Amino acid sequence: MMAEKKELADIVDQTLRSLKKNKFEAIFVRSRKEALQSVLDNIPRGAVVGAGDSVTLQEIGLFKKLKKKNFTLFWPFDKVVPKEERRNIARKALLTDVFLSSSNAITMDGKIVNVDATGNRVAGMIFGPKKSIIVVGINKIVENLDKALERVKNVAAPLNAKRIREERGWELLPCVEIGKCIDCNAENRICNVTTIIEKKPRAIDVLVIIVGEELGL
Repeated sequence: MMAEKKELADIVDQTLRSLKKNKFEAIFVRSRKEALQSVLDNIPRGAVVGAGDSVTLQEIGLFKKLKKKNFTLFWPFDKVVPKEERRNIARKALLTDVFLSSSNAITMDGKIVNVDATGNRVAGMIFGPKKSIIVVGINKIVENLDKALERVKNVAAPLNAKRIREERGWELLPCVEIGKCIDCNAENRICNVTTIIEKKPRAIDVLVIIVGEELGL
């Protein structure tokens, strides 16, 4: 067990070093409780906050805490947002002070890899907001870009497609049935936009918070 912990610590350390080399701000916290506090510490008082769809952020309790603290929050998948207003809220989220999200995969050489259906989540990581905060569990760290694309196609996408079907009544996608991507042409396909952020984009600050727990899908 000690060897496993040391190996995991080495993987996290290498990933943090790589992210910093690629000009991202990157920190490690041990628990979801510490992750929640770290996010809050990095949101200026009075900031307008946007967010993408994220199981991880819900698991750390972030949205509930932001509401309690009375931040102005543009989160299109809040249950209080009518379905027909989601797209407008998603657009507003892209012009906020801070944009919050998770990631489908982080590589040990410091790349941030995601697949989106609409693209609003990945757009908020790249341009528009003044700052992007990305929270990821240790389960999202992979060795390289090939492993990242394998994870987003055959782990994250099927699990997210299943979740979205259950939450929003979307059609049953092939990846849910067989457990991996088959590059389908379904109307509600969720693998439409793939982004690989290799270095920090010029016009936005990016903070990656790696959490010493398994979080998200």
